[in-house]
Amino acid sequence: MVTSQGSNKIAWSGVVFAVAGIAVWLAIWLSFNVRAMGQHFGYLQPELELDYTMGILMWVVFAVGILMVGGEFRHMLLLGWTGKFFVVLIVMLFYEQRYESDSIAYFNFRVKDFFGMHLVDVISNIDLSPNVASGSEDYDPSKNFKGLFALVTFLIPPYFHALKIGFAFFGFLGSWYFYRAVVVALGREYPPAFYLLTFCPSIIFWSSTLGKDPLMFLFIGLYAYGGTLWLVQKRMTAFWFMGAGIFFVSLVRPWIGIIGVAVFLAASLLEKSRLWQVALIALIGGLGMAHYWENITQTWGDIVIAEFLQQRAKGVEMTTQSSGGSGAALPDFEGGSAPMIVLLVIFSGLFRPLPFDITNPFTALAAAENTIVLWLALVAIYRFRLVYLRDPLVLWPLLFSLMWAAVYGLVVMANFGTGVRYKLQTWPFLLMVITLLTHREGRALLASRVSGRAKAVGHSSEQIQ
Repeated sequence: MVTSQGSNKIAWSGVVFAVAGIAVWLAIWLSFNVRAMGQHFGYLQPELELDYTMGILMWVVFAVGILMVGGEFRHMLLLGWTGKFFVVLIVMLFYEQRYESDSIAYFNFRVKDFFGMHLVDVISNIDLSPNVASGSEDYDPSKNFKGLFALVTFLIPPYFHALKIGFAFFGFLGSWYFYRAVVVALGREYPPAFYLLTFCPSIIFWSSTLGKDPLMFLFIGLYAYGGTLWLVQKRMTAFWFMGAGIFFVSLVRPWIGIIGVAVFLAASLLEKSRLWQVALIALIGGLGMAHYWENITQTWGDIVIAEFLQQRAKGVEMTTQSSGGSGAALPDFEGGSAPMIVLLVIFSGLFRPLPFDITNPFTALAAAENTIVLWLALVAIYRFRLVYLRDPLVLWPLLFSLMWAAVYGLVVMANFGTGVRYKLQTWPFLLMVITLLTHREGRALLASRVSGRAKAVGHSSEQIQ
């Protein structure tokens, strides 16, 4: 006799294999018609049909691997991996026809610059201590990624779509590690969180490109998983994951590594403080910043500070406009209030583009997504209580999101296309802190973590089961 649980498993298996079968059939059809869609990279890979077919085969290879080692999660993972299939081998054909992509440039670079190089030579080309000093001529933000990209091509056949599938799998692993962080926090499995992290439009698209973003997403996912292991379970193995994540993310974008270390240390220290101590630290920090800001304005004056922000904005605008995407003119910051400018930059980094920023179908999709997240953020602010500053599961992702937006908000303002891609670095942290404050499961979790918090959020700790 088949139990209801067995019936559910059979039903899920049927759905997963049906979806995967449709995806493979559609891709095979496209492989015979890809020449009409692939002229944008045809000069790099003349055998377009073979190239696309290799992408399908690589997806099948990873799918078989999921079936073999996925265990009880194989159906969930295969469904998420099928979503990657649709994005990489179907949606991106249309996207890359119309919009410029770094993917082609990186593929071209691998063919030209690293052709015939040995593995040892490729590894030696990676700079383990990148110089992020402003104006340094030795700092090339793409140098280390090019080395990592070349390493990947030693494992994956050097076909454009095969490599895209490989990088999409790295992004898929990033979603998985973020999900494992949620599981550690909750103390149990919660599949809806996995589907949110996997199928969120910005995440599933930008973590599937042939570029820096999937690797960055994986490294930050390792950091998030390790950080949650330590904050919740105090396991020393957490630092292996955190260390690996910070190390590799710093090779590509050093500032993200600096932000990651700083906010984790801050959250860990404040966790051990009482509420009055947190308030005292915030007061002293605020007074210190006010005094520091007063000294700056006395030394250089408001005009010089505004000019500096304006010059920085112009530099970001020129850089992002040259990279293509949905460029937008930055406002004139000169003569404005510096604190208000910083708040505008942070808000833009977290929530734009919005409906009034729409310029094409892709910014329209991002605007719809951001509008929903902004509304949920307002709900989260309404439900926020000062006592939550004692909980690192709130403070850590919140600080990460705010610091990231302060550093990269100008990029989002200058080019929405580039900005949405960059936001992949902080999007899961923002979603997690908002979910903690708005979703029933998240608020119940917070109620169970600190004595007396149940009253603050209107839930009793018995609701966590």
